[in-house]
Amino acid sequence: MPAPLIVAHRGAWEQVPQNSPAALEAAIELGCEMVELDVRTTRDRELVVVHDARVGGVAVSAQNASDLRRRLAPGQAPDLEAMIECAKGRIRLDIELKTDDQLNRTLAIIHRHLDPSGYVVTSFLDGALAAVRALSAETRTGLLIRPGRRPRRLSDRLTEAQISFLAPHASLARAGLLAWAAERGLESFLWTVNDRRAARTLLADPRVTALITDRPGRLLQARSELSESEAPTS
Repeated sequence: MPAPLIVAHRGAWEQVPQNSPAALEAAIELGCEMVELDVRTTRDRELVVVHDARVGGVAVSAQNASDLRRRLAPGQAPDLEAMIECAKGRIRLDIELKTDDQLNRTLAIIHRHLDPSGYVVTSFLDGALAAVRALSAETRTGLLIRPGRRPRRLSDRLTEAQISFLAPHASLARAGLLAWAAERGLESFLWTVNDRRAARTLLADPRVTALITDRPGRLLQARSELSESEAPTS
């Protein structure tokens, strides 16, 4: 089985601002296979890459893009299209939908630059994922699952939203969710895996397709070390 992909959560941002072109470039330079980006809509209907729902105490949806950027570090809250253009042909994207508005426009921007092998779409919002699949049957979608109790009605949710894979919090791997997904032929993207010891365990698990992390350099090194230890000796 191939080793799990390393997904840089909001880019590689230990030295640069998260969700920025610099963080994307840093992830590419490190050798990550994928970068996760968060998408929100501003008051002036711009699609921007930013994680938090509120910035400077004000909802992102209530701010114009220019005002939002003034409240953040240089390079943060870039246009979604600019980030996709930067990634095209260089690294795959995990595009997380934080809201369910402007889905037509979001997909149009993605399709303008990427084919289905170049990205996945994830969200905590079942309705957003169902809408994406209705608009773009070829798009691979992943349901994000928060830590805590194993979610109810998961089989029904997967069917209703036409989910391609699961994206649970890493703590749920111990709750049997990896086995549940594998039994149904579903891949698993686990988040947010920053601990080196936990990473080594999950990197060796054939049921894991990808690890989403704030410390991509650390996980890339752990994966390399694991590969070397498993290599046959002459």
